[in-house]
Amino acid sequence: LALAATRAGAVEAPAADAHEAPPPPATCQVPDSLLSADGKLPAVRAALAARQPLRVIVLGTASSMGAGVSAPQKAYPERLQVVLSRRIPVKVSVLNKSKLHDTAAEMLRRFPNEIVAEHPDLVIWQTGTTDAVRQVETKEFDDSLSAGIEMLAEKHIDIILMDPQYSPHTTTLINFQPYLQDMELIAQSHDVMLFSRNAVMEHWVEEGDFGADEGSRAEQLHHADMIHDCIAELLGWMIEVAGTPTDRPATATVH
Repeated sequence: LALAATRAGAVEAPAADAHEAPPPPATCQVPDSLLSADGKLPAVRAALAARQPLRVIVLGTASSMGAGVSAPQKAYPERLQVVLSRRIPVKVSVLNKSKLHDTAAEMLRRFPNEIVAEHPDLVIWQTGTTDAVRQVETKEFDDSLSAGIEMLAEKHIDIILMDPQYSPHTTTLINFQPYLQDMELIAQSHDVMLFSRNAVMEHWVEEGDFGADEGSRAEQLHHADMIHDCIAELLGWMIEVAGTPTDRPATATVH
């Protein structure tokens, strides 16, 4: 399937200097308003500065386990290891600790033994989907997020929050909005990075680039594979830029 080669408004990039992270592939780029690498990843930065191996854990639910993709290695956690290994000059390991149907509170209970005990430099915490499906009270959701962020901060572990994926069909059945809003507010209040997967995927659907709900089964799998690959590309760019900052403003589009 043919994909759009560039985004509206994108033009040829100037030559990058030696310290500038290359942008994501053109097929994956999104407006600057949807993706920022201006946050801080001090543990990642320290590992890269010391040329130490970088350990990343992905904690999520079904989508982070590869639900809907054509093969397990097509899921974004597995793709992220490939992307980071290409972008970052140290050994990278990405460990997927995702589990079906966990709420944020259930994930939080796993933190001491399954997350902190692994001594990662970075945790990518994808949550909110099961909470929305079960209509968990937003206060409980917020408290779990805050407690998890604080626990990782005490151990000097970086975090990137990731919100639920976007689907036009699912959005008509489940009210994700309170959880999306709260994740943004929690990220801001704790000064941690947020990967707004929901907004990014909605943009791709609206632009007609790819939507995993559309077409034949083969087309749906192909679209899902592309979405996961692009999520990994965008995450990899965020991590590289935040881990090795420059004086230039961080944007994921080509100007």
